[in-house]
Amino acid sequence: MEPLPQLESCLRLAFDARDERWPSGVSLASWFLRAPTRGRRRSELDGALLFPPELRARIGAGAERAIALAMDPASWRSCPSPRPAVPLATREWLASAALALGKAEGFALTWTLLRSVAELESVAQRLLGSRTPRATVRQVLHGVGHRALRVEPFAAFVVRVLKIAQTAYAAFRHAGHSHEAAWAAVQDRLWVPHPTGRSSRSGAEARGAYLPSLLQAAAGNARKRLRRRAEEHRTQEHARALLARFAAGPGAGLWPWLDESGRFLPPHRGNSLSPEMAGTCFFALLAHAASERRSRGGPSGGLSASLGEAGFGSAEWLPDRTDDLAIRLLIAGAPLGVPESEMLEDTSLLVRATLSGTTAAEPTFSSIRPRIDLRTPEAEAMLAQARLRLPALARWVEENARELLEMA
Repeated sequence: MEPLPQLESCLRLAFDARDERWPSGVSLASWFLRAPTRGRRRSELDGALLFPPELRARIGAGAERAIALAMDPASWRSCPSPRPAVPLATREWLASAALALGKAEGFALTWTLLRSVAELESVAQRLLGSRTPRATVRQVLHGVGHRALRVEPFAAFVVRVLKIAQTAYAAFRHAGHSHEAAWAAVQDRLWVPHPTGRSSRSGAEARGAYLPSLLQAAAGNARKRLRRRAEEHRTQEHARALLARFAAGPGAGLWPWLDESGRFLPPHRGNSLSPEMAGTCFFALLAHAASERRSRGGPSGGLSASLGEAGFGSAEWLPDRTDDLAIRLLIAGAPLGVPESEMLEDTSLLVRATLSGTTAAEPTFSSIRPRIDLRTPEAEAMLAQARLRLPALARWVEENARELLEMA
């Protein structure tokens, strides 16, 4: 049985925050649920499954009343409204939920909850195998990639665990048990070994379960998603192949930023165009396209001419999808998965200056380190040429990177 001290602390804080109107305390899961979308129905907890006869016996004489109170949504102080369903959830959406919880219930509860999420991720990683990358664990548990969130609400696995743990905990506390006894029951409930809905070897129904079997279900869904991504040619290897194809092929003729001697900008260790430079450039270009669509109210608000003509106003390039692809390309181009910060900063500056058409308000790196100063006549001439070449680069990215977009 894995120790979960952060979850224990979180449950105690939430229950101790109860009052006469909401005797069960704060419903943590309610702050991280989205409004229903795409006709999906969120199944609620099954009282018979959550409280089998042996657990009811442990609660004692007042089991029925205590369970009914813990299962009653009206006994919990909940989020007044779920997070919006459209547009799809983003990390900003998650941050707003955490901030709303902190403002309503106190930030001590918020930080404990976030630490509980990290704790559950660590436990899940050990259950799935210590060699499983943390990014894969997050995708398994939450349906989340490097940045963009998927169709399911963020932390769907964690929300389910919170519902189960809080309900069992509250039932024991309502029945007069101590915190220690209630927490022991929660641990037993989370670590029942039989998967839900499966039959034992003798043929009897094994209705139990939760943490291992929920994780098994989440892992199964994640494996299907990863397999689908491989079949649809959207894995990290496909992203690396795209960058290598660009660097070895049309990249040299499409690269917008060249100095007086014809060398590639931003400055780098070699004199040839590398996949890392391509990944950094594509990241800056795509992130800027997503930012313009968000800040200007969508394609109807108008995109930069180079981006609009290239096709980034189409429905496929929704901001969350574009951001997700930008992050994947950036990581795919970095040799060790960590991009070079100076190259990223310089490339982002060049992209912004080229698309904006002005450098008067742009920061320059000369004030930080002697790398690129966009206020010189030579830099102005370089940017003028870059604005002529950038539309062709943007078209290449739109046409060739479209196949890597996550459409789900």
